[in-house]
Amino acid sequence: MIEVEQLSLFTMLSPVPPAVAVCCMDGSRVDATPAESWMQRLVQGGEYVVQVASHPMVLRPADGTADDVPAGHRYYHYTIGERLFSGVFVGRERVRT
Repeated sequence: MIEVEQLSLFTMLSPVPPAVAVCCMDGSRVDATPAESWMQRLVQGGEYVVQVASHPMVLRPADGTADDVPAGHRYYHYTIGERLFSGVFVGRERVRT
């Protein structure tokens, strides 16, 4: 199945400024941008994407607060504002013809 999206010359595209995501492991701050449609299809509830070592991680809402995240799981949890998110790495394979 092929998915296509159509934009017209009259479509007004306004850039969405990135949000700031704070890693629960080390407090590092990274830009979080809206997840692309293909990412949202892979990660149910995915809202944002951050880059971790040049790899996309999709963030979806998680229950609780940053203090509730167990120590061994903090590396893939981020906060944006007061909200907690858990991350899932995604990628897609490109086929060369």
